[in-house]
Order: sequence, then structure tokens, then C-alpha cells
Amino acid sequence: MKKILFATTALVATAGVAAADVTFGGYARWGMEYNDARADEKTRMESRFRLIVTASTETDSGLTFGAQTRMQLDENESSYDTLGGGTGGFNNVRFWVATGGLEVSMGHVQGAFEYMPGIYDGSIGLTGLGYANIVDNYGRDTYTSGGQGRQGVDIKYSMGAFSAWLSHSYAQTTYGVNGATERTALWLAYSAGNYTVAVAGQDSDVVGDTEWALTAAGTFGPATVTLQAADNDGDMKYGLALGYKVGSATTINAYVNHDEALNLATGGENYGLGVVHNLGGGASIRGGVVSVNEVTRADLGVQFSF
Repeated sequence: MKKILFATTALVATAGVAAADVTFGGYARWGMEYNDARADEKTRMESRFRLIVTASTETDSGLTFGAQTRMQLDENESSYDTLGGGTGGFNNVRFWVATGGLEVSMGHVQGAFEYMPGIYDGSIGLTGLGYANIVDNYGRDTYTSGGQGRQGVDIKYSMGAFSAWLSHSYAQTTYGVNGATERTALWLAYSAGNYTVAVAGQDSDVVGDTEWALTAAGTFGPATVTLQAADNDGDMKYGLALGYKVGSATTINAYVNHDEALNLATGGENYGLGVVHNLGGGASIRGGVVSVNEVTRADLGVQFSF
């Protein structure tokens, strides 16, 4: 992540503060993506550019204040267009204050489930290929790259082996923010050596939203194995994710799970296999193939971080 340090009166408005810290980071990716379910153009180009801008400052007493926004452009950039005219836009800003192991943020809510340990384990390829490895099926608040996102509050805390995250998005119809939907989610996690267990719960007024989720991950030599389960409003989804290091530069990822919500609630299976080969300098070759409810998808491409 590149860092630029500004120490000007335009950025420093409080006496006694020496400087504000502004960083620019993100990633870029491009390649090809295949989806057998499409009637035509089964193989398409895939690309993404994501820019994250973070500004922060630390007070004399040790408090850190910060703000962050994100812009994303895909090959179909209009899907992230917040202003019209076919250009990608920045999302609404998240603001926070932090001290020690505690951080409180407001504005664009991140969502506790989105950052639950182990929830993204087993992600495949360049694009995630539908992210069917996610056992909560996104039945919760999710931090978005374009537009206003959900508005709310996140409270994070960590101390030693223990960590926790509470998020709340409120019902508000003014200017179309959030609408009538209201969600409160919480996860608790404990790590001991090579093992991490996390449990999460959610109170939501949206039909189909996740009620609880559980992940348990352990590292055994070159392999990391994660058990994942979630109750998505009465429909269970549960499975296994695997990451296996082949040498110092290559990782093989895989997952398999059963989702009771598929096929008109009769259930179905998802599974995938992918590889990430690091080239150095933050660049990597990524690809994979999945079967999501008997639909084959695949991708291959290059990604680099900056």
C-alpha cells in the first residue's frame, strides 16, 4: 500500500496535531470467466480496479480518528455508477475512532458477518465464482464498493486471543437510506495456537436472512481446514473448506458444502477447486472451477495489489 503524508493547514485543522496520514491502496485484476448457465457468451472478459482511500490522524492522547472510502470499476462499470454517465463512483464514507483494541465506526456499515473469521475460507479463483463457499449466502449486511451501502454502526474489540464484532444498521427511509430493513449482528471468536473458533448470531426483519453461523479453523502443517455452518432462516448450509500450500508460492483452495435452500428447498451441493500462484511484488496468477447447484463456472487471470 502506497502512503502519502500530508502536513498542511488544509488537512490539519486542530492545533497540536502534527500531520494527517492519507493512504491509497487496493488491487487490480483481469482475465477470463466462464459460466455454463449463460445462453450465449459463456466465456467473457473479467476485470476490476479497486481503489481504497484512507485518512487518519492520532491525537496527543492516543486516539485515532479515521475515514475511508472505496471506488470500484469492473468491465460493467455502470453497476457501480453512483452519479450516472457510465463512470464508477466512490461509496459512502465510513468514519471511526479507535484506541487500544477498541474501534467504533459509523456511516457505511461493514457488517459483522462480512468479517467473521473463516467465513470466506475456500474462496476460489480470480473472482470467487459466485462465492457459494459462503455458508450464510450473504443474508446480512455487506460492505459495498459502489453507492451508499447500508448505514449503521460497527463496534470491534480484540484482546489477546479473544475478538468480537457488533454491527447494527437502522431502519431509515429518508433519502432512500436503508429503507425499512434493520439488522443487528454479533460474532465472538477465540484463537489458541493454530486454531480459531467463531460463532455469530443476527437479529433481522428480512425473510431469509441468516440467524446464526459457526466456523472452526485449524492449521495442520501446510493445510488449513475450516468447518462452516449457518442457519439461513430455517435452511441449513454446512460444509468444509481447505487451503493447502504447495511450496512457498502456490496455494490450492477447495470447498464442498450442502445448501438446503437449493432446488426449491430440496437441497443441493456446491464444490470448487482453485489455485493461487504468487509471482512476487503483490502479483499472482489465479484460477479455478466450481459447480454451483450443478452449474459449472471457471475463471483464470492475474491480480496485483498496490
